[in-house]
Amino acid sequence: MKASMSRIARVAAAALCLAALPALGLGAQGAEAKKRFSIGTAGTAGSLYPMGVAMGQTITKHVPGLAATGEATAASVENIRNLAAGKLAMGISQSEIAWLAYTGSGDFQKRKADSLRSVFSTIYSYVQIFAKADAPIASPKDFKGKAVGVGAAGSGGEMAARMILGYYGLDYKDIRPQFISETEAVSALKDGRIAAFICTHPLKSAALMDLTNSTAVKMIPIAEQGFYGKFPFYTRYTIPAGTYKGVDYPVDVPISRVIMLTTKDGMLGEDEVYSIVKAVWENREEWSGVHASVKSQVTFETALQELSVPLHPGAIKYYLERGVAIDKALYPPEYKR
Repeated sequence: MKASMSRIARVAAAALCLAALPALGLGAQGAEAKKRFSIGTAGTAGSLYPMGVAMGQTITKHVPGLAATGEATAASVENIRNLAAGKLAMGISQSEIAWLAYTGSGDFQKRKADSLRSVFSTIYSYVQIFAKADAPIASPKDFKGKAVGVGAAGSGGEMAARMILGYYGLDYKDIRPQFISETEAVSALKDGRIAAFICTHPLKSAALMDLTNSTAVKMIPIAEQGFYGKFPFYTRYTIPAGTYKGVDYPVDVPISRVIMLTTKDGMLGEDEVYSIVKAVWENREEWSGVHASVKSQVTFETALQELSVPLHPGAIKYYLERGVAIDKALYPPEYKR
């Protein structure tokens, strides 16, 4: 009886060990543990979070030894901070915020992040300004003395708001800034608690469609060419008339790209970045359908457009294999040709 119980105990212990293998990242054949990492995205309401989740699944499926997970974050600024600190392997950022961080400009004068490296471009980021249809506002200069939503404090959208205000000769002392998210700003504008808000959102996002379908609004353009000369990382884009209900006129706005970033000498080596880029672009059908803007804007043909910091050498290797011409400015200092 004792021997029988001993055998049962040994079998049970062995079963427990086998059951624990998946949790340790080990396969049934005793394969090496997978390197697990997160892709910093943005809030769950937009297109970037589902894109990051789906890309992570594609990477996990097609790159041996890697397991990636899309992670909801506060977007550009938080992702850059965590990338630079080695707490994040990959993450998205608006291209203008990445440029400021890489060059140590603006809010990044004391926290330059020149270790950032681009991987590819993703969706466009549209700087959009909304006010009630009957508000006495025709330009950002008319914000003086008014309550204006400027985005969450320290976010990429809030930095964009400061650039816009500054160009029109204003700062936070001249307005009543409301440091709230785009979703909160929509509610606040509906309720009359703010006069206008500035946001960096995809066209026709759920929050903006909710606003324009329920409230009479107008859009405030940024049409002065001087603005685009001062901030060359922005491109002037005309939102077609009728894009939003009641906005039956074209509106000129600044746009930039949201870019996927990693770092040099970070969690991911050159071969790993190469394999990630290869898996993403050669299995695009697995992740591109998560959102209309992802499907239409995140393509191999636009992968290198509007990148504001140099590419990672692993990404360069893949693009060169595919015969893509790479601008000299996108080669990082450490790249050896």
